Amino acid sequence: MNFKDKVRAGISRHGMLSGGERVLVAVSGGPDSMALLHVLAELQDELSLTLAVAHYHHQLRGKDADLDQKLAMETARKMGAEFYSGKAEPEWWKKLKGSIEELARNMRYEFLSKTAQKNSADKIALGHNADDRAESVLINLLRGSGLLGLAGMPLKRDQFVRPLIETSRQEILDYCWENSLGFRVDKSNRDRKILRNRIRAELVPMLKSFNPAIVGALGKTAELLAADEKFLEQESKAVFARLAQCRPGQVDFHLPVFFKQDLAIQRRLIRLAIQKLKKNLRRIESGHIFELESLLAAGQASFEMDLPDGIRIFKSYDQLRIEPARLKPESKFAPVQLTIPGAIRISPEEGFELELKAEPSDYGRFERQARKKMKRESISRLGSEEVFLCLDQIPGSLWLRPPRPGDRLQPLGMKGRKKLKEILQELKAPRDFRPTYPVIADEKELLWAPGFGISEKAKVTPGSKSVFLFKLSLSIKI
Repeated sequence: MNFKDKVRAGISRHGMLSGGERVLVAVSGGPDSMALLHVLAELQDELSLTLAVAHYHHQLRGKDADLDQKLAMETARKMGAEFYSGKAEPEWWKKLKGSIEELARNMRYEFLSKTAQKNSADKIALGHNADDRAESVLINLLRGSGLLGLAGMPLKRDQFVRPLIETSRQEILDYCWENSLGFRVDKSNRDRKILRNRIRAELVPMLKSFNPAIVGALGKTAELLAADEKFLEQESKAVFARLAQCRPGQVDFHLPVFFKQDLAIQRRLIRLAIQKLKKNLRRIESGHIFELESLLAAGQASFEMDLPDGIRIFKSYDQLRIEPARLKPESKFAPVQLTIPGAIRISPEEGFELELKAEPSDYGRFERQARKKMKRESISRLGSEEVFLCLDQIPGSLWLRPPRPGDRLQPLGMKGRKKLKEILQELKAPRDFRPTYPVIADEKELLWAPGFGISEKAKVTPGSKSVFLFKLSLSIKI
């Protein structure tokens, strides 16, 4: 099978192109991308493709990079294909943190995606080959990657396709020579300080002494693992849709349900949550997931854990939250004096809405509903609650307010008072919610702690005259 037939077969077998697409071909000027552009042009009529060329100038290699761009542009012009170019700012790497290679790749992919969208391209064709895939598998194996990393470069993902992924680097060079294709050589590919180059120059030749077909073998392994990864990813996304409580800027899990999932799914749920928040998984390594597992296994009531790129994970009792680190003071709302009877609705902060209604009632209604005890849950899932309060012994105003230092409540049937701090611990209220936890109080003490109960002072008796039904609805994003 010749080169063209091999590429055609791979495109068909993996469903990279179905025919009739507008394809943006990423052309660096190197042999891989020049061969890719040429073979797609050979298949253009057969597959009814419309080709366009895109080149990104990274400003890293001076005049050599200028010549790369010139070759890509002139080749596109000779083919009659549209040409799109992008160029980084001079010395951009001094302004950003991280690996220059990774940053450059991210910039290039962003340029390609935006160019494809702007010019209505259906697919973006990349020139990675079988050797590139094998090297990626080895790099990720050395880093201790999971299935996703060991699956190597995906054959296709979103708009991106890799038509040359099953052809070797040597086959590509032979194709270039056979078709008199000019190409540029990136001298930085010889720099053995770069891990990929060292693996290419040292590790792969050594492995070939054990298996001359090691590149193909690693490709087969990657393809097998990619299928397993795809299945597990689909399963994980289905579980994520059921279990994750997603709100703007945060993802929560209810731990008792989370722990019922298989460990492989748990790990993927965490990764999906992080990906949802930061749009990628760059700099998130398996070591971070293992560290989180150790913290969860330790059984602490609460903890915080910081991840790269400002992602924070914290546990509070049976809740696990993942969110970007926030530099903001503790949230509290201003005390509100209540009008009895009356209703009030406030949104003291984004993600928190509270509605309180107080309506006249009597002992008879209280007695009829007394048997309907509310099932108490964690305050984070309270939702709504109704209680009857007797205000006969409450001469002053009533207030809806957040907690204050030293707050106490005298529980029904008890002589002593209980600290609100202890009540919140019993309710397993998340730490960041406690400053905003709403209570009803008079001028001196607490009368009602939602989710826990009312004060002996506001107890309804057969002789109560001023009885009111209080309805509290709590919508909180924790």
